[in-house]
Amino acid sequence: MNSIHGVLKGLKRNPRGESSYDSLLERNYMLELDSMSGVKEWTKDHGIQIPYKIFGILPHRYIPDFLVTFVNGLREVHETKGAGLLGWISTHEKRRAGDAWCKEHGMIYRFIENSRGALFAENRGMDRVERTSNKHL
Repeated sequence: MNSIHGVLKGLKRNPRGESSYDSLLERNYMLELDSMSGVKEWTKDHGIQIPYKIFGILPHRYIPDFLVTFVNGLREVHETKGAGLLGWISTHEKRRAGDAWCKEHGMIYRFIENSRGALFAENRGMDRVERTSNKHL
């Protein structure tokens, strides 16, 4: 997968009004977050670093892609991954560590993947659900 970098400007729900992206998947997800009525704001500049280990011994930290705040006050950490990275051990460890970290901090961890060729197909109903409650958990 080719990595595409750039900056999107004129964003409505990003505190700075612009944000850099590290892949086409991130760029497209930024546009999706910016158009969701249930999203109050989102940012990539959140300062969150989540510790994780590879094979239980090699310590690492990773910075998740997005911190999303919804109009109902719910905060979530979102990590995007393309199909080519879904089988990597580091991806699975990051996902497990991200989920545990978010539970400890009263947040929800969402793993946003694009593995079926349809952009965020499983994520389309999130706007409606997140605005009203978090009972879907």
